[in-house]
Amino acid sequence: MAETLSPQELSQLSPLEWVMPRSFISQILCFPSTNPRIYEVLRDGLASTLADVPYLASRIVARTHPKGSVALSPPCDSLGDLFRVNDLATAVDYNDLKAGGFRPSLFDGLDLFFADLNPANTSPSPVFRAVLSLVKGGCLLSVSLNHSTADITAFGSLLKIWASHCRTGSSEDIQFSQLWLDRTAIVNSSRHAPADAPLLLHKEDSSPSSQPSKPVEIETTFFRYSAESLTSLKAEISKHLPDGTSWVSTSDILTALLWGSAIFSESSDDDKDTANDVCFMRIAVNCRSRYNPPLPKNYLGAAFGVSLVTAKKVDLMDIGRSSGETYSISAIANVAAAVRQSVNAIDENKMNTIVNHLSAQEDVTGLKLCEQPASVSIVSWADEGVYELDWGTELGHCEVVRLPTFKTKRYPVVFPRLPNGDLEVLVSFDRELLNRWRAAYSVSPWKA
Repeated sequence: MAETLSPQELSQLSPLEWVMPRSFISQILCFPSTNPRIYEVLRDGLASTLADVPYLASRIVARTHPKGSVALSPPCDSLGDLFRVNDLATAVDYNDLKAGGFRPSLFDGLDLFFADLNPANTSPSPVFRAVLSLVKGGCLLSVSLNHSTADITAFGSLLKIWASHCRTGSSEDIQFSQLWLDRTAIVNSSRHAPADAPLLLHKEDSSPSSQPSKPVEIETTFFRYSAESLTSLKAEISKHLPDGTSWVSTSDILTALLWGSAIFSESSDDDKDTANDVCFMRIAVNCRSRYNPPLPKNYLGAAFGVSLVTAKKVDLMDIGRSSGETYSISAIANVAAAVRQSVNAIDENKMNTIVNHLSAQEDVTGLKLCEQPASVSIVSWADEGVYELDWGTELGHCEVVRLPTFKTKRYPVVFPRLPNGDLEVLVSFDRELLNRWRAAYSVSPWKA
């Protein structure tokens, strides 16, 4: 039996969580179930989840030292504060959502989330909120978790706990342990930080832009990439990797394809590709396995570093122009290798240096992960495992994960891997740029 954590340990957020985005990780899980007991099962399952993870009922509060850091309050929210049901049966038809490909715009204007989620940078701010929306022919479960407590891996682990309670009445089935909650490992490990490790942090420029940008019409859509095609491409790419890189993953390759598509979409037709032009991208790297001993795979806190990837613009443009059988293997190999090298660069020493530095500051306001800013960021939720979760007889398995339309530009977010292995990618660009991406995607050799 794992040692029970003290209330003080449970309320301690690690310094990594002080610099998380002041936002919520949110997803809409769509289920084709109309069982009358769905709300009861989810409510009771959440009550038991709350017993496992008490700080879901806490609030995020600002700390006085260091300035800009945050902590968890004692649990103060009721189950009713955390979870409510919403009857949209006369307004929304699940089959209409499905017929429309569950496109983001179909979720716009619906009352799917708690009003107190926005803005997330207020103090106190909720840790967790969920809304069950009953629609004709199905239901939508909208879940939000404060990013100051978690990353996407932790979000997936929390859903795993909740689903287990709904399915079996306990979390024993998934071998839940209080070690999943123990943030002291990250803090304790940081005491061994080497003096010469590079600091993967930068100070965000808070100065307002001199020119207000003109309003643009934002469109949010999904592009789907074939697992089979990516696997075949990996076999081809592996024969042409540059020196210093022995292998790349399909995730590295997809990241390269998405980055190339983004750069191509944003470049005007008269842009000159010079061999010396380079582009930068930020990529989040799950560091649970980088510690010795490793953090639990289902660790419920935030545990990632952000690495900077550098690639030649000419390679990225070549990737963006890919069509049919016409594509540059060397360009994809070069960029995928750059991604892999940056992923491998995140290790325990670098994470310890980050935590040590943050702990020693008087003010952490504006500090962000990654050694320098980069406008492009590609985020992956591919390994969240949400489609594998069995929520029990009443609810079954989630059919699709979605979000409504974004109000602002958003670089690619790779959504949870589909049961057949394909990957859906959310992109939110202004319409002109998105149409360039859409045109390139229509002839992509890797589309599903």
